[in-house]
Amino acid sequence: MDKAKRATIQIAGIEVEVFQLPDGEYVMSQTQVAGAVGKPEWSIRDFLSSKQSKTLLGKNYRLGKNSIPVDHETCRGSTRIQILPIGLASAYWLNQAFKGNVKAESLAYACMKEALERRCDKAFQQQKAEQEYEEQAVISRQTWEQSRGFLRDAHSSLVNCCLAWGFDGARTHNEITLAVCGKTAKELREMEVIEGNPKVGLNHIQDKEVLVKIARVKIEFSRYRSGTMKQRVTRAVEAIN
Repeated sequence: MDKAKRATIQIAGIEVEVFQLPDGEYVMSQTQVAGAVGKPEWSIRDFLSSKQSKTLLGKNYRLGKNSIPVDHETCRGSTRIQILPIGLASAYWLNQAFKGNVKAESLAYACMKEALERRCDKAFQQQKAEQEYEEQAVISRQTWEQSRGFLRDAHSSLVNCCLAWGFDGARTHNEITLAVCGKTAKELREMEVIEGNPKVGLNHIQDKEVLVKIARVKIEFSRYRSGTMKQRVTRAVEAIN
């Protein structure tokens, strides 16, 4: 019986093995798919049995072969690994991104950006080496992760400040969003301008500059030791502008 072919690829700086089944289908190791976004293998099994997977894949979707024999480099014979079709791997990463997993967000963003760049380059007959695409994808993933880390730190600083001074954190967050965007976080979510995990307290606004500005205002607000909540928001916005 024909065995699966194995190759190693880089996805935005993350090295993973891929396999081509005898029928031509591409699959990946469940362990590596989960590990790429900092999760254990069992999280994939949870995903496959969840309502979210049924929504993303359709209720009539059926997973085919779930393991394959592969030659092990360090011992004789072969072993079996749990596999996942690349479509399911993409759905799992997307689901993790919806849950606020920053590693999954950054990986999904880098992959989508690279896919669009490739199509645009093809449309305008621009020639780039594979290494150039990979280097750009790595930068995209790392930049996303770093920016989300900055946003989370800024929000944590705001939360701690509000606790220290007796301000309502949600109201303060809304006042800052209103001062920067002209609408409260709730209004923006209703307009589908903001998407993401509300428990984190981060507005996943599409415009990165606006996101960074909100974070800078939060940090500036946290430095003040006098004034009402609204006064401090006004001062912080003026200081950033």
